[in-house]
Amino acid sequence: MQDRILDTFLGLVRIDSETYHEAAVADFVMQAAREAGFESYMDNAGKAIGGEAGNVYIRMPGTGVDAPPLLLSSHLDTVSPGNGVEPVVKGERVLSGGETILGADCKAGVAAIMEIMRLSAEGVLQHGVIEIVLTVAEEAQLQGVRNLEWDRIAARHAFVLDGAGGVGEVINASPTQDNLEFIFKGKAAHAGVEPEKGTNAIYGASWAISLMHLGRIDSETTANIGVIEGGRAVNIVPDKAVVQGEVRSLDPKKLEDQRKSMLRAAMEAEVAVGVGVDVSVERVYDGYRIDPGDPLILLADEAGKAMGMRIEVVSSGGGSDANVMNACGIKSVVLGIGARQPHTTYEYIDVPELHKLVRFCSEIASASGRLRSDR
Repeated sequence: MQDRILDTFLGLVRIDSETYHEAAVADFVMQAAREAGFESYMDNAGKAIGGEAGNVYIRMPGTGVDAPPLLLSSHLDTVSPGNGVEPVVKGERVLSGGETILGADCKAGVAAIMEIMRLSAEGVLQHGVIEIVLTVAEEAQLQGVRNLEWDRIAARHAFVLDGAGGVGEVINASPTQDNLEFIFKGKAAHAGVEPEKGTNAIYGASWAISLMHLGRIDSETTANIGVIEGGRAVNIVPDKAVVQGEVRSLDPKKLEDQRKSMLRAAMEAEVAVGVGVDVSVERVYDGYRIDPGDPLILLADEAGKAMGMRIEVVSSGGGSDANVMNACGIKSVVLGIGARQPHTTYEYIDVPELHKLVRFCSEIASASGRLRSDR
């Protein structure tokens, strides 16, 4: 018997779509929309961010359910190594061939949305108006969603299919993230002839990092130093070192405290080592927290009950398109899609999770009239 959702998923992961190179997978989805009888549109986000394709919008008219418009969203891009994916089906599990990621993040979500389109076109699924947004460059700090044409979206509620957990997991809270860059400035000198005339910028950077509390700060807060660059040759005292890191927290006060502690460490190195330091802070995205009693989560709970499944409401340490959507007035939560070990060559998904995800989204769409109680 043909397994349509599995076939769709396998077709999607075989299409190269690393960040900024999503044109082929966007064409694939837009063609499927046209075949199902729905209009599709691509915006100019690709031009704005230097990519091949823009965000894709699809509108599905209601089919007998009186409900506010509902947005379903996922992203089209994958991380690398994501080209030349050869999925392997072993029993009920789909794995990467071992040399690349699988791309279940986030093509499991895209496949489920495509199946929702087909079920609607076949008259199998009853629902209110469903708007679909498939973004590009999500993996590059949410660049696609930042360039959405917001006036094209009528829905004020969204489910973002992008959670790494199992189907039934609903992410209702995500942290705020700040990126930090420290530029340590020293003085160059010959390392063998007159090192005392130099000031070692890398030493200053190392001093600062040694004072920073990094990793898991507490249950709501993390911090990381991820990039260090500096120096020109082993016989030159380095006059410049660039250090890049991040801090995330579900609690704005904890975010501020951790950020300040990292800045203090840099200032202490400036005094102790004699380097100069310039610091810049960039807000990557704002966090959100949706109350577990919100109609959006109650809708997911009702859909889960219709399947005999109990949803699990959890917070996340990662960001997604939902962060930007919430900040722009579209109340959004993230649904687990069943992808496991994403961003690695060990990534996999179990086929029953694909079927469960389609069923979950179908039940959500059918019960979306519940959102009328959200004023």
